[in-house]
Amino acid sequence: MYFINGKFNSTFRDYNLYKKLGIISVTGKSNEEAIMEVEKGEIVALYTTRYGYLGVGRVTRTAVPFETLELHQGGLLIEHEDYPFKEIRRINPHFGSEEYALRVEWLALVPELEDGLLDDNLFVGEKPVEPMTDSRTKEWLLETFELDIEV
Repeated sequence: MYFINGKFNSTFRDYNLYKKLGIISVTGKSNEEAIMEVEKGEIVALYTTRYGYLGVGRVTRTAVPFETLELHQGGLLIEHEDYPFKEIRRINPHFGSEEYALRVEWLALVPELEDGLLDDNLFVGEKPVEPMTDSRTKEWLLETFELDIEV
């Protein structure tokens, strides 16, 4: 299981959009190596600063730079110029090459960002992406999100 801090905010990472698209992203330059270690099939615990744990998912595709991410709607490929991230790329032209995205099948998520969950003594990583080794937090996540999976 991996801990991933999505660091959601209203400018660059919108929780509802990422939830709908089935992606998680992190800024890459200092985190590229860590995000690239997360393999297809791995379980990830999604966390965000200020709100807590948002859910759990299974990685369906390894990380790629945003500029190479393919999104589909109704079976059709969406052109990069039509992506919902077009405005972000206008503000930050490096977004496409410095932001890395994982594709995720969500197993459980809180409905809204403000519904994030915290409890005393849970693991909170110091980096945006890192392996979760704390068994208490793993058990808490499985119980809280009512998941019957191996981690």
